[in-house]
Amino acid sequence: MNEERSGALLAVESEMGRLVRAIRSTLLQNALRFSSEVQPSGYSVLRSIVANDPTPPGAIIADVGMDKSAVSRQLRVLKDLGFVTSAPAPDDRRASLYSPTPLALARLDEVHREIKAAYADVLDDWSDTDVSDFVRLLGSFNDRMERR
Repeated sequence: MNEERSGALLAVESEMGRLVRAIRSTLLQNALRFSSEVQPSGYSVLRSIVANDPTPPGAIIADVGMDKSAVSRQLRVLKDLGFVTSAPAPDDRRASLYSPTPLALARLDEVHREIKAAYADVLDDWSDTDVSDFVRLLGSFNDRMERR
């Protein structure tokens, strides 16, 4: 491996660290935009429910990478605040399936508009091709990391 590539690979680690910090900050901001009563972990749980509606807790746990007790706590909070509902699973009445409420979907729409505006501002001077390439390369990177 040449010296230039070696340095670039170490720079990837550094830039990934910056990205993780930015993601944590963004997740906190988005959770606060959604509701001051929802923690970032609860916001992640809610996003998983919306993406996989209706969904059982086991699928949420796998999707967000949190332990069962943390997901259970967040589901309770989201349900108490009126952001999710639960219903018995048709194939196993002992299990529950979670779905977002219309209130949660409306608030998420607002948050998504704000997120799009923020990214549009940050990427304002990038061409459409650059944005598409960034999404493609980031997706490819994430896919490869998940397979490791």
